Amino acid sequence: MPTGEIESIDEEVEETPEGEPSTPEQTVPIGRFNEVYKKTKELEEKIGTLNTDKEVFTPEQQKEQQAKAYLKNLVKEEREEAERVAKESSAKEQSKFEEEVDDVLAIHTDVNRDEFLKFVETKSDEYGVKSVKGAMKLYKDLGKLKSETEDELKDNLSKKPNLPRSEGSSPKTPPDDSGKTYEQIQTEVEREAEERSQK
Repeated sequence: MPTGEIESIDEEVEETPEGEPSTPEQTVPIGRFNEVYKKTKELEEKIGTLNTDKEVFTPEQQKEQQAKAYLKNLVKEEREEAERVAKESSAKEQSKFEEEVDDVLAIHTDVNRDEFLKFVETKSDEYGVKSVKGAMKLYKDLGKLKSETEDELKDNLSKKPNLPRSEGSSPKTPPDDSGKTYEQIQTEVEREAEERSQK
């Protein structure tokens, strides 16, 4: 008589003539089968509705979603347009700047382009220079001032310093001792010392 529990499968396995194992037929209580079958069908229906109806919106929610999507696309388009205009403006300004630099450098052929561009990049805001011509004038003036300062410094360093003259007597030139021996020099020094001490 069925008790509602599934019987153990650990029963003896008989082999069929083809060599495949076979298990004796098991029975599941009909009440338990119906319960599991019903739950399985309910779950399948829920999965089916979840796959087909991911989100169910009311008409107001649908309008709101459409408005959000429209605004999102509109903002995206406006931002892209602003970026495009900014890029075009920047490219035009850069082209105009390059043209002005070329014109100024055509006149001042002695100026190195890279050094001048570096000067414009680093010093133009510091000195408040807004035009390329003004930057070139400042660059030339600073270069001229630098070379004048360097020349003046070289001249000052090459001159002898103005030292005060000695007011005392000029020192005696020492006698030439190159041909004398050590003993001879010592005897002369001792003699001179004695003469001084006697005076």
